[in-house]
Amino acid sequence: MNTAGNYELLIEKINLFIRKYYFNRFLRGLIFLGAGLFSAYVVITVSEYFGNFNILFRTILFYFFIFLNIGFIAWLILPSLLAWLKLGKTLTHDQAAEIIGKHFSDVNDKLLNTLQLKKLSDADPRHRALIEAGIDQKIETLKPVSFPAAINIKENAKYLKWVIFPAAIICIIALAAPSVLTESTKRLIRHNEYFVPAAPFNFIVQNKTLSVVQGDDLKLDLKLQGDKLPADVYVETANNTFKLDKENISKFHYLFTNIQKNTSFKLTANGFTSAPYEIKVNLRPALLHFDADLNYPAYLHKKKETIPNAGDLTIPAGTEVKWNFHTQNATALQFLINGRPVMVNPAAPDVFEHRERVIKNSVYKIIPLNAMANRRDSASYRLNVIADEIPTITVQEKQDSVSIKTLYFNGSIQDDHGFSSLTFNYKVGDPADKVNLKTYTKQVKADLSQTQAGFFYYWSLKDMGIKPGDQVTYYFEVADNDGVNGPKKVRSPEHSLHIPDAAELNNELNAGTQQVKQKMESAIKLAGQVERESQKLNELLLDKNNLSFDEKKQIQDLMQKKKDLDDLVKEIQGENKKNLFNRQENQQQDKNLSEKQQQMEQLLDKLLDPKTEEMLQKLAQMLQQEQKEGTRDQLSKMQMDNKSLKKELDRMLELYKKLEFEQKLNQNADQLKNLAQEQQQLSEQARQPDANAKDLQKEQENLNKNFQDIKKSLDDLQKTNEQAEHKQEFDNPKQEEQNIDQQMQKSSDELSKNDPKKAAQSQQKAAGQMKALSEKMQQKEQEGEESQNTVDAQQLRELLKNLVNSSFAQEKVMQTLKNTSTNDPNYITLSQTQKNIKDNLKTAEDSLYALSRRIPQIQTTVNQEIAGINDHIDKALQNLGERVTPEASRNQQYAMTSMNNLALMLSEALDQLQNAMSKGKSGKGKGKQQSVSSLARMQQQLNQNMQKAREQMQQQGNPGKSQNGNNENISEQLAKLARQQQEIREALQQLNRQENKDGTGSLGNLDKISQQMEQTERDLVNRRISEEAIKRQQQIQSRLLEAEKAEQQREQDQQRESHAGKDVPPGYIKALQEYRQANEKQTEQVKTIPPALNFYYKLKIKSYFDLLNAK
Repeated sequence: MNTAGNYELLIEKINLFIRKYYFNRFLRGLIFLGAGLFSAYVVITVSEYFGNFNILFRTILFYFFIFLNIGFIAWLILPSLLAWLKLGKTLTHDQAAEIIGKHFSDVNDKLLNTLQLKKLSDADPRHRALIEAGIDQKIETLKPVSFPAAINIKENAKYLKWVIFPAAIICIIALAAPSVLTESTKRLIRHNEYFVPAAPFNFIVQNKTLSVVQGDDLKLDLKLQGDKLPADVYVETANNTFKLDKENISKFHYLFTNIQKNTSFKLTANGFTSAPYEIKVNLRPALLHFDADLNYPAYLHKKKETIPNAGDLTIPAGTEVKWNFHTQNATALQFLINGRPVMVNPAAPDVFEHRERVIKNSVYKIIPLNAMANRRDSASYRLNVIADEIPTITVQEKQDSVSIKTLYFNGSIQDDHGFSSLTFNYKVGDPADKVNLKTYTKQVKADLSQTQAGFFYYWSLKDMGIKPGDQVTYYFEVADNDGVNGPKKVRSPEHSLHIPDAAELNNELNAGTQQVKQKMESAIKLAGQVERESQKLNELLLDKNNLSFDEKKQIQDLMQKKKDLDDLVKEIQGENKKNLFNRQENQQQDKNLSEKQQQMEQLLDKLLDPKTEEMLQKLAQMLQQEQKEGTRDQLSKMQMDNKSLKKELDRMLELYKKLEFEQKLNQNADQLKNLAQEQQQLSEQARQPDANAKDLQKEQENLNKNFQDIKKSLDDLQKTNEQAEHKQEFDNPKQEEQNIDQQMQKSSDELSKNDPKKAAQSQQKAAGQMKALSEKMQQKEQEGEESQNTVDAQQLRELLKNLVNSSFAQEKVMQTLKNTSTNDPNYITLSQTQKNIKDNLKTAEDSLYALSRRIPQIQTTVNQEIAGINDHIDKALQNLGERVTPEASRNQQYAMTSMNNLALMLSEALDQLQNAMSKGKSGKGKGKQQSVSSLARMQQQLNQNMQKAREQMQQQGNPGKSQNGNNENISEQLAKLARQQQEIREALQQLNRQENKDGTGSLGNLDKISQQMEQTERDLVNRRISEEAIKRQQQIQSRLLEAEKAEQQREQDQQRESHAGKDVPPGYIKALQEYRQANEKQTEQVKTIPPALNFYYKLKIKSYFDLLNAK
């Protein structure tokens, strides 16, 4: 073997030695560790058992024992073990060689020298061979030596006594008193626990847990168990000692109150102390504060709002509430609303958010939570929801004062937040027949954005397509703007309206006519009574110096009767307007008859003298001042006024009866015409192949009944005519009626025999006969009227001629009287001539009054002019008898002026009558209407002629000189001019009525022009052409030119033309004004309501104002 191999064997033997060396040391360390461990254990456990050390000392012993063992292991075990495993620092070969050399004497330093030679060989290559030879020699000598034998493991046995002795002690104690080891060991291991000294009894705490929520109370339940139980038990805390309450010999309890932090305590009794206990306090979750963000429903138009420190809330329904809860020690929050729990997650530490849309009244609870607090503290609050109120509607209904087809509604709506719609709804048809019932809806204008609003609605049935005999049900419906539950609708009470059929309508209209007649008769009686009493009182006061109390009372009663009379006349005017409007609205009127009705209305409108009120005020003033003469003078005026009014009322009554007769005759003729058309239609149905005889017979019976009604109406008309003071030309057509009856009855008989074709022939004949009878009646009426108009026109001409002659005679007497001395014998002749004029006029007055009862064209003021003529002539005769020439001349002048005015009126009436006769003959209705432009040219020519006539009169000088021929020539010219002015005025009035019938006044104030023209006519008749009259004519001309421009503009304005025919009921403007006045008053009252009040109190105040307004 070479040197290298021998050396490696040598090194391997050294390594074996090193490993055994450390293994031996490891075993010895284990023995020493066991000896130290057992010894320390015995000393510590026995000492603790008998020493009953406290927690601190036991903790020190425990950790001392642990660190002691760790030290033994680190010192005795770990180094040897790591070296043995070649994981740590070990002996070098040189150190091992020294140990081996010391153990084996024959080895001595040989092993060490060999290792050194090897190092030298490596360091000095030159002598390597020599050195290796020396190494081999030494290795050969060392081969027999076993290096590991230098370690004797058995020598460790001598150390086992240090282990066996403490182990034996442990075994003895374990056998003799095991509790010494077990108890001590347990106390040492649980060194941080308190162990009481052994007592003859045990403390048993029966509480399942000693944890409590902060601030709560804890009841400690204790039970003692053992042979000898103490009489009292105490609880010791850090600062105090308290005695437990004793329930019985073995049970005690104690109440810890308002615990805010962890609390340690011990139980003591008879010198024995329990182990320490600790009450653990769990932090209580608390609600510090919260606020609510209110997002109101959009339809309320309210801004978002934040309520701090929100608890109980009063909010509108549908409000979205967002709560922001700020808590303490809470990890979760439970929100209960009406018992429904919702777990709310934190938005941030101790901050929670929750949203709810609140619809109804609710109760909500807030419960903050955490993991340690089992008990739940809650806060409960209420949500008071203001539900959207149901809207209310009140409606007042008013019938138009004139039209039976027009209703006005004045109403108010109210809600807490506003409205979405207001409609007027009506149903036409039988309410029980749902299939054929038609419903219509109209929007009503009102301020829906307000919480309360008034409205005015005008409903005319004229253009609604409603037929006679229909049943109409109507109501208003309002809907609020509830954006949460949807609009709530409320209806006003339903009202029904029966539309009268033709027969019912005729009955109503005839009843209205009869009522006007009755009121006229009452007014005539009352006017006569006022006239007689005023005359009687005037005569009574003639010889009185002073007025007595009874006489004053009689005059006051007379004044009241006069007021009652005026009120009654106003009622007659109103009733007549109503009847006239309803006839025009509901019946097809003959044009001639319509003109007569309008003339009648105009006459009635002029019945009352506008100065009557002034006369009554003067009479009251004279009566208060006890002025007898002034009182007598006013009584005289009242007597004359009522005499004229009585005569005019009597005339109106007679004209009204005449008009009523014509209306009824016209109605019957129209009904016959309509019945003929229905009979003709039924005849055509009967000719159809599939005609049903039974149904046709039923319809025929209805037609028969309607014809019998017409017959009865004609019989009644004949009786009325026979009883009238002035009979009309009317013969009851009995023969024609009998023929029609026979044909209609024959039709019914044929239909009952189921023979429609034969029945159709009879029906055809009956229809033709009815149509012929209708035409015959209308023709006879027209012929009779034309004949009467011819007679009346002739009489009117004669009266006018007589009046003009009387006017000339009066003018001649007046002119002669101015140049006649009171001593002249001709003075008496003039007085006689004046009396003859009076007698002549008296005859004319009677004829004129009789004629005025037949001719409506004669104006109401005719009687006033006649009364004025009589009064002035009587005074003139009186003054002539007393030879008071100036006063007589003045009276004659007044009388002549009244004669001229009367002549002008009669001339106008004659023209109107002749125009009516001309229209009736031509059958074409109204002639061509003149334009404003043509009237303006005519007026311009007239003005020029007036200027020339004025110049002629000025050239003649004083008219008192003998120039009678020239005077008559001038008078004739002026009469022609007056006639021309009258014709222009009448044409202008006709144009005004036609073009301005809608009330818009598109041509300007033509009534003012007519009044000025009428004044010009009076001036011309009375031979007065002053500078003022010429200026007035220029004003007329200017206004006519303005009207001409307006006419041209109107013709170009298509929009105005489209509205020209719109009819507005007479009462519409008045009803609208009343509504606006009431609405303005209500608005002013609403302004006094404080805006901060809630809806309930606003409603109460509104009801109070409504109650005041109702009073």
